[in-house]
Amino acid sequence: MIKIFDLQAKKEYALTPQDKLSCAIGNFDGVHAGHRKLLSLAAQKGGEITKSAVFTFSVPTSRLKNGIALLNSPEERYVVFRELGIDLLILAEFEEIASLSPERFAEEILFSQCHVRRVLCGFNFRYGKAAAGNAQTLKRTFSELGGSVEIVPPYRIDGNTVSSSEIREALSVGNVKRAWRMLTKPYSVTAEVIHGKKLGRTLGFPTANQRFPADRLVPKFGVYAVRVRVDGKIFFGVANVGVRPTVEHTAAANCEVYILDFAGDLYGKTVTTEFCEFLRPERHFSDVDALTGAVRNDIFCAKQYFQSKKDIPTL
Repeated sequence: MIKIFDLQAKKEYALTPQDKLSCAIGNFDGVHAGHRKLLSLAAQKGGEITKSAVFTFSVPTSRLKNGIALLNSPEERYVVFRELGIDLLILAEFEEIASLSPERFAEEILFSQCHVRRVLCGFNFRYGKAAAGNAQTLKRTFSELGGSVEIVPPYRIDGNTVSSSEIREALSVGNVKRAWRMLTKPYSVTAEVIHGKKLGRTLGFPTANQRFPADRLVPKFGVYAVRVRVDGKIFFGVANVGVRPTVEHTAAANCEVYILDFAGDLYGKTVTTEFCEFLRPERHFSDVDALTGAVRNDIFCAKQYFQSKKDIPTL
């Protein structure tokens, strides 16, 4: 099953015989700097090309089955596609596409059904049954059909290839600055603020509690300097990611945010927390007084960080 959506109009789209697509293909988890380069190329039109598109999967089940946590939600990816000038979103069921031979996928799905005439793919792109097809295979097949394939080389920062797996590795050790450079923006979680046990309030630091979606990557447990987006406004704050071992030890990881210079009720609101700097690992304190002292120091460190204007890394 393949569905096509007009990203700009935000509704389903029916291809016409006149439509000839320039199409980026991939999972695009995180939509990192390398992805953005590929997508920007796909957005270019000229010659017979009438529209730009992204071919991706409705649910990246292969990643979930393999226990690979996602860097952002599909909806967050679609927003970036639209911002980069992509016209159409082509969503396919992974299991159906994965069962096709590389030749059938290229000829029947991309070229015939989706009207793709120009493909943009990464150097390490694999497709088809048993991942038998690669970028060079696709290029040969499309050339025979009268189309073209542009293979985008690795995108490097400081000599290192940018990839979703490298971003996951950086986040797993708390290196959010490195992840930021590869993502081109801070790693973040967008989630509803839920009711907790109000333990932060009793300590004098009322917090907004968020749960990481089940399929999302949780960065290294610890305390972070964060930016918080609330109703279109940006605030600074301190977030603890983890299970709160001193006072509760929850079963699932939480993001507990103390927002600096903020007063108001956030319960039920959807808030975005952006991880800017890792301050320290999560730890168990001997008592509540020790925890309170540590939180005060975390707030001081976060203020120092933002006052130093180090929250924007140089690419």
